[in-house]
Formats: sequence, structure tokens, C-alpha cells
Amino acid sequence: MEQQLKQLENGLKRIKDKSFNIYFLTQDTEGRAAASVMMNYQLVKHLRNNGYNASIMYEKTQFKGVKEWLDPEYADLPHATIEGGELKVGPQDFVVIPELYGHVLEQIVQMPCSKIILCQSYDYIFETLTPGTAWANYGVNQVITTCKAQEDYIKTLMPSVKTSIVPVSIPEYFKNSEKPKKPIVAIHTRDPRDTMKIIKTFYILNPQFKWITFKDMRSMRKRGFAESLGESCVSVWVDRISGYGTFPLESMMCKTPVIGTLPILKADWLTNDNGIWSFDESKIVEILGTYIKNWLEDNVPVTLYEKMEETVKGLEGNNQEESIVAFFGEIVETRTKEMEDAINKLTPVGENI
Repeated sequence: MEQQLKQLENGLKRIKDKSFNIYFLTQDTEGRAAASVMMNYQLVKHLRNNGYNASIMYEKTQFKGVKEWLDPEYADLPHATIEGGELKVGPQDFVVIPELYGHVLEQIVQMPCSKIILCQSYDYIFETLTPGTAWANYGVNQVITTCKAQEDYIKTLMPSVKTSIVPVSIPEYFKNSEKPKKPIVAIHTRDPRDTMKIIKTFYILNPQFKWITFKDMRSMRKRGFAESLGESCVSVWVDRISGYGTFPLESMMCKTPVIGTLPILKADWLTNDNGIWSFDESKIVEILGTYIKNWLEDNVPVTLYEKMEETVKGLEGNNQEESIVAFFGEIVETRTKEMEDAINKLTPVGENI
């Protein structure tokens, strides 16, 4: 008991002076760009800017990280790994785990640290969870997600956990090109086979537009990605299980209209008229052919651009840094009280803090 008390007292001191650790478990995409990974790095950077000892954490000691597609300010952030058994965590520390990593919860359930889920894609929640178990079974009572639609979904499934929204943040270099748009279609699909299917079908059904160029947006450096979106006359997005939809918003910030399939779970920003949406993926090529014709004839409705601008302006109040700092401020306050209560229970009468 004396050893446990000493550990708690040390942990409480570290909580109060912000010397505890916050680890964001991150998927190694082996050099491929991913919005979910970028958000992890953004959150770590925000927390470090506000005095927190936050780090990116990978499962394996050998990882590629983000140096091939994100700026050095992210690639140079501190990193840790689970492999090798060198990771030491105490009751004052926090591990933030993506919803996809249910299997990791089983591995770290006995660790004394606080576990927090970061849910960016609702469709992955049960991907690796053991059937019949929920996050609460592994000591998780706090969840971060990116929009109200996902928050509502999580509350329906797991009402015992507390959910908080930390919005997606799109870098400021996503902006309209100063040069005229080019006859380029920026295409982003969850399944790469959909990309090739759309391109090949488009050329078959629209031989008059064989000079139109398609640009597959996967695996590009983020700044080059933004430049390509900025010069494209339209973008195509196919992702039925998207939990938020960063790509169409990036496209709108570049003033590039979006043609896309409506996801099963519709994010808060998505409206009937801020893009050219379809429930039927097979209609995308037909819609794209019509759009290209209208664009060449300078006949794209002005209202579409107006609705895109309204959507982008509506995101201006979403401050990711303020949200994640406020989240951990509240978490730390709660954790401090919990540890003080635990210390008081273990401290002999008359010696309580």
C-alpha cells in the first residue's frame, strides 16, 4: 500500500506540473498520406505548443512516419513505440487510441494510464473489438470524435462513455489557385479500384473528352495535394463509409466543386447543394460528363460556388487547437481530483492532503 501511495503522489505531482505524457497511437501508413494520421500529428503539435508533453506513438520500432508527405514541423515531433517493452506509463499518463485499434486495448488494459479513444471513422469501431465488448470494458470512459453525426452514433452504441468533439483542421495552404482552372479532374476514392473504374468508364462514355486529365490524389505530399486541387476544375469523391469527409472540404477551400457519393453517415457540413451529390455511385460518370460540358461552356451555376463558400465560412469557428487544449484541461482537472481522492483513501487518518 505504501508503494501504491507513493506512486499516486508522484503521479499527482506530475499531473499538476504538466510533466505527464500523452501518447497518440498512430497507424503507420508506410508513407501514404492519410487525413486521420495528419489529425493525430496536428493534435500532438497543438498540445506541445501549449506546454503538454505529447508524442506520436507507433506499434513497431521500424516505421516510416509522415516525412514523405507532411511538413518537417510534423515529422520532427517526438515519437515513441510500443514494441520492445521500453514504453513506461504511470497513472498520470494518457494514451489516445484510434477506434481501429480495439486489439491494442486488450494489450494495454492493465496499464495504469488513462485510455482515450479518438474516433475519426465510425465504420472501424468494431473492426478489431472482440464481439460482445465495448470500450468501457477496457476502462475507456472518454472519446474524442470529429463531428456531431459521429458523436450521436457513438452515444447510441455506448451511452456510458463521455464524448467530446474536436474538429478537423484543414491547413491554410488549401486555397484557390490564382491561375485559371485547368481541365483536370482530381479524384479521391477509398478503394483504388473505384478510381480506375471511373476513369476508364468516363473515357468510354465521353470520347469527346479524351483530352481531360484525371489526377489520382492518393499518396501525394500534402502541399502538392493542395496545389493539384487548386488547379483542378472539379473533384470526384467516392467514400460511402466516410466519418467526416476531409477531401471534399479541402476541395471547397480551393474553390473546386465536388462530385461525390453521399456517405452513409452524413457529416454536419454536408448539405444538398454545396456539392453535386448522388446516392448512386454508378451515376458519377454521367454527372461528371455533364459537369465538364457545363464548365467548358462557362455554365456552372453560381449558386454552387456560393454554397461552397458558405460551407467553408461555417468552419471558421471550428478551432481544433482550442478544442483539444480545452479537452485535456478538463481531463487533467478530473484526473487530479480522482488521484487526490485515491490518495486520501490510502493515507492514514489525520494525514490527508
